[in-house]
Amino acid sequence: MRSSAQKSAIIFTVVGLLVIGSLNLIPFARADGSSPEKVPEPLVFEVHKYNLWGDVNGVPTHDLFINERWSIEVRHGDVMTLIMARNISQPSQNNISGVDYTNNIHYNINGTLYIAQFMITEPSFNIANQTMDKTIQSPLSTCTGFKLEYSPIRYDGTVPTFDCNITFEDIRVYQSGYPDSTFDLTLIHHIRADWNQTDDKIEAQFDFTNTRFYQSNGTEFDAGVPFTAELRYMMALGIPGSGGPIIPTSHTNATLKYDITYNGAPLTISRLQMKDSFTIYNGTDARTSVGYSSMSPVQNDGRVYVTHGFPNMTYKDTQSMKSDPEITVFHDRVTESDNQGNQGIQWGMVVAVIAIVAAGAVSAVVFMRKRKKKGEAKGENKPKKP
Repeated sequence: MRSSAQKSAIIFTVVGLLVIGSLNLIPFARADGSSPEKVPEPLVFEVHKYNLWGDVNGVPTHDLFINERWSIEVRHGDVMTLIMARNISQPSQNNISGVDYTNNIHYNINGTLYIAQFMITEPSFNIANQTMDKTIQSPLSTCTGFKLEYSPIRYDGTVPTFDCNITFEDIRVYQSGYPDSTFDLTLIHHIRADWNQTDDKIEAQFDFTNTRFYQSNGTEFDAGVPFTAELRYMMALGIPGSGGPIIPTSHTNATLKYDITYNGAPLTISRLQMKDSFTIYNGTDARTSVGYSSMSPVQNDGRVYVTHGFPNMTYKDTQSMKSDPEITVFHDRVTESDNQGNQGIQWGMVVAVIAIVAAGAVSAVVFMRKRKKKGEAKGENKPKKP
């Protein structure tokens, strides 16, 4: 039996794959005159919108209402990556509403748009090694809001890079009761756009500064109790407006493959199992720990779930933790004409591989902050100049 939160996540997943909101894209921060030996810069857009209906291929639909959407779109070569946080509701399902994080890879085969989707809706906690039926589910929907911030494009040698953070603020540990117990979740993206592949390193960072854990009798757990945090990722491939995700052609413990033939060549998408190491921070130092990950069997509806767990943290000592999976998209060699901002660009992808792997350290950057102002007019795009 699925929980209401799980049912909501399934509904949002279907809507996320089948309903594509109109983007009204706004470009930011592109340096001029890349030298010939440098990889051309990706074309990057930021969008922050309120109160609009979703659409399918430009046609409005009343199956999805977007209360707020904050996103970054990256076009590089023949692929497009859309990274976003959304607060959405579904009138056709008794106005079920929720907040999600999605990272979608868009590509076009012979005029058909395919979207590979990577979604998070619900972190969870296990306290004092209780059995898993005592796991605390903490949906993103309980957050007080989310924000997006990003850096200018800069070059690492000949390769353009930039960073983008999405933070879900004050997520309630307990869906009901104990409103003083919250945490922040930040998805930190380090994007590196090379000639034939785009690397999207995604660090999941938990901030436990305001986290409190309570026993079933209402008393708080003692300091020093061990706890585990988990993130559950949903993965699926779909065609907007087609009715649901595509069933993978083959599946292993570490990969998903979809064999879609285009002019005799197979299109293969795979996701590889992520490294289990992560970093735990307290007030004075940091230490590396070992987590766990698992991939579910393919569901009847074509979805697959990956659980990434972070155990051996200590209540009242652990202040934050950070993991570092990476999504890599392989694409045709980039040319200057690919990234010139043509809204009618056609993506002729033949082979795409999406991999979750481990990656390197964090670099310090100055972000252009994008925050909502009190009284900001809803229904309008409100980009700020850096």
